[in-house]
Amino acid sequence: MLHIKQGDRKSLETLIKNIQQDIFNLSMRFLSIREDAEDATQEILVKIITNLSKFEGKSKFSTWSYRIAVNHLLNTRKSRLEQHLNFPLFGEDIERGLRQSDPYYEPDRDLLAEEVKIGCTLGMLLCLDRNLRIAYILGELFELSSRDAADVLDITPENFRKRFSIARQTLQHFMNSWCGLVNRNNNCRCHKRINYAFSNGRVDRKKLNYVSENLLMQSKQEMDELYTVSEVFKSHPSFTIDHTKNDQIMNIINNLKNITQ
Repeated sequence: MLHIKQGDRKSLETLIKNIQQDIFNLSMRFLSIREDAEDATQEILVKIITNLSKFEGKSKFSTWSYRIAVNHLLNTRKSRLEQHLNFPLFGEDIERGLRQSDPYYEPDRDLLAEEVKIGCTLGMLLCLDRNLRIAYILGELFELSSRDAADVLDITPENFRKRFSIARQTLQHFMNSWCGLVNRNNNCRCHKRINYAFSNGRVDRKKLNYVSENLLMQSKQEMDELYTVSEVFKSHPSFTIDHTKNDQIMNIINNLKNITQ
């Protein structure tokens, strides 16, 4: 870190490459929309770079960088989807989709079902209040300890655990009521929603937002296996930032002057 503060750009590039994937995955889970997450990631990394001189080493660097990221995300303008989405409307949409759409049986069904699953569960996260959402992401998906997560959020560990518990219970209740991956008694299955997702533009088989053939091959669980709520979210792939966005970030580093002074 000392070399970076002294202006070593090579060390800085290495640092940014090491953290940008985590920042992007945090942004994707919080914002759900790839383009918004890419823009947020770029803005967060610039904030991290330009504030490096303020890092005093009193906490882990990852905790410090997550704090910058979380503060940025919590203050981003809500998308139209986030403004209007809630759990009752989500349940109505699931019910409507199952009524209006036939199951999909083409050879790419598993790939598209995984795309639907990830889009659907990211939508569930959007239904959570922002404070509950970020608590769930940090605690369940990033597996931060109560102390570290509380440090990121600048709250007490007790308050973090309360938010985390509420978020868990809320998702558990909703998914146990609707999701066939969590409760076999529910009619909803990801492959049953593929045609409905086509019809409303949520899935484009020519441009998938979340999965690829390779990522599907790496999946640890089959689509018809019974999941816990936690496993559903942890089965998401690691979202990879577009290489052109990575180039833009590196260009920003090269163009910034006196970034650590």
